[in-house]
Amino acid sequence: MIISKGLFTAKLEAEHRDAEGNLIARSVSIQAQSPPQCARFRCVWKFFLQVILCGLLSTYHRKRFLYAEKKRYKIIPMEYRTGENSPENIRQTIWGIIKFSLRR
Repeated sequence: MIISKGLFTAKLEAEHRDAEGNLIARSVSIQAQSPPQCARFRCVWKFFLQVILCGLLSTYHRKRFLYAEKKRYKIIPMEYRTGENSPENIRQTIWGIIKFSLRR
């Protein structure tokens, strides 16, 4: 049971494996940011950047998942299959999205 103070949180993760039990791709749950507690510019700006990062991370993991699905029988780094070592800031996330967009 999850007890929260009015905020709903949900976590959903799934694994896709082939018939032999090999991991093809694992989805990653991304939690949305809670709204800012104050109306100062600094708090609102920080919230805005967190929302941008959340959206970019969602795009990154979608592209990572599709890449792992497409390369299911090829050898690719395990971090692309599991979603571990995901980007930690906006710059790294944008670079990761560009890398997946350039890979065929």
